[in-house]
Amino acid sequence: MPADQAPWTAESVVPFVAGAMAAFELIEDRNAVYAQTHATSMIVDNCWNGGVVLGPIKALKASALVGVKGRQTLNGEPAGEGNAEDPLATLAWLANLRAERKHDLKAGMIVITGSVVPTFSVSPGDRAVFTVDGLGEVVLDVV
Repeated sequence: MPADQAPWTAESVVPFVAGAMAAFELIEDRNAVYAQTHATSMIVDNCWNGGVVLGPIKALKASALVGVKGRQTLNGEPAGEGNAEDPLATLAWLANLRAERKHDLKAGMIVITGSVVPTFSVSPGDRAVFTVDGLGEVVLDVV
C-alpha cells in the first residue's frame, strides 16, 4: 500500500488484503488498570506487544470481516465474546498514519487490527482457544 496513494479508505484497502486470521496478541500490560488506561497511550507507547500467535490465513470477502463474531475459551470454559468493528477501516487508518510519515505498508506484513474480546491473563498449563466465525480458530497452550 504505497504511501503516495493515500488517503486510504476501508474500501480502497480491500485489493491489498490477502486474507484474515484469528490471532492472539501476547502482551505485557505492566499491571495496568484498564479503567484508567487510554488507547492512545498504548498506541504511542507500543510497549505492550510481546508477539502474536496466528491461526491459518483465509481469503474472505471484505464485507465478511465487518462485525464478525469471535469467541474466547480458557481451559474449555467461555471467557468472552464480541464482534469486530471494521478491521478494514483500522487498516486504512494505519496506512494513512504511515503515509504521513512517508512509509508504505508492504506485501507480507501482518497487521493486528484490534481486539474482539477483552484482555485476559493466562498461567502455565492454560489452554486458550479463540474462534472467529468464517476464519477458524487459534490455540495457545501456555507452558
